Amino acid sequence: MAKKYRETTIPGQVEDDLSGCVELVPAMDDGNENGSEDREVLIDNLYEKEREMAKVRHWEEHPYSVGLVETTWSDELTRHQQKKCCDDICMSEMEPTCGCLYLSGLVCPLLGAKRVGNMAVLKESVENTMEDSDDEEQGRRRVSRKKISIVVGPYWPMLVCITYPLILGVSLATAIKGIPGRHPLVIAFWCLCTASLCMALFGVGCRDPGILPRRREAHSDPTWRWNERARTYLPRRAVYDPDCAVVIEEFDHTCPW
Repeated sequence: MAKKYRETTIPGQVEDDLSGCVELVPAMDDGNENGSEDREVLIDNLYEKEREMAKVRHWEEHPYSVGLVETTWSDELTRHQQKKCCDDICMSEMEPTCGCLYLSGLVCPLLGAKRVGNMAVLKESVENTMEDSDDEEQGRRRVSRKKISIVVGPYWPMLVCITYPLILGVSLATAIKGIPGRHPLVIAFWCLCTASLCMALFGVGCRDPGILPRRREAHSDPTWRWNERARTYLPRRAVYDPDCAVVIEEFDHTCPW
């Protein structure tokens, strides 16, 4: 017996972006309990497909040299909730940033932090700078671009929950047990060293490490090379860091502490 089909259209953004895409769904008898479930699965699959398409578009159009990650921190949280975060903790393909990105998905939306790769941008500004033009006759030109002022890497929970508490805890214990009764110069020197340590750690952990803007056109310098993961040309000492999911100029390593 031939099956009857009816058209099922998808509402909202999916319907607009798919330009009238129509799926033919086998008609189900009213008494068939699987009919409604099949239609819900179909719609969920189409929404998931559209979400993936939007993620790829966001990646390709991003002004910074970033890898393919979730568009927002809320999407990151949803992804970890769906896959059950850290289920792969004993597997060789485990994501090293898994638990930290889950915490980023929880906290960063509350702080209004933007996402660049796997890094959370807490403050941005606009700066005017000079850059080389591709046209040799034009020489250098002045451009305006966003500047990342305060940013934290994917392992910021380690910094906040382990490194800083250790430093402050030891400093507090020293202040209670070892500092009282010392010469004022010793106390002043200790306070200066402790404050300098905390400020230096903040500068290292919360300063732009050198995230490069995306460059889609080949550079005149032959040492520049193409990186497929970030869809950009890289200068000689720039490296794509999979943990931070960004290209960093003169990259050395990512420290989780």
